[in-house]
Amino acid sequence: MRDASGDLRANLFNGTALQAKYADLAEIYKTDSILPVGTIVAVCVHSDHEVCDEPALGVIGVISENPAYLMNSESEGQAVALKGRVPVRITGPVTKGEKVFAQGNGLASTSGSGDFVGIALASNSTSEEKLTECVLKV
Repeated sequence: MRDASGDLRANLFNGTALQAKYADLAEIYKTDSILPVGTIVAVCVHSDHEVCDEPALGVIGVISENPAYLMNSESEGQAVALKGRVPVRITGPVTKGEKVFAQGNGLASTSGSGDFVGIALASNSTSEEKLTECVLKV
């Protein structure tokens, strides 16, 4: 059924998608708390939740805001981007094309000390935390 703006709504659609508005592949995972968009997450071994912001345990993705494709969409939890282009919480300066690494507490930096997360698609010279668009490589 189409609404007044021309949007199509259906319970089940079988067809071929030719394009997507957003740019990441994500899956719903139970989180230990509501984590901000761009937070780096790992499998959580200290609780019953599936993921948490402890990247020392092995990064699996980044909390997504608007996934292009969402798996397990009816599960409880948050969308975790596994591949694609998403904003990542980064501290310290970053240069477009630079590798970003998990730093701890769900944040990334360019220091190279943690798991490889992705490649920055924008530059920012501020030292404070900011969301920076990255291509995920986890």
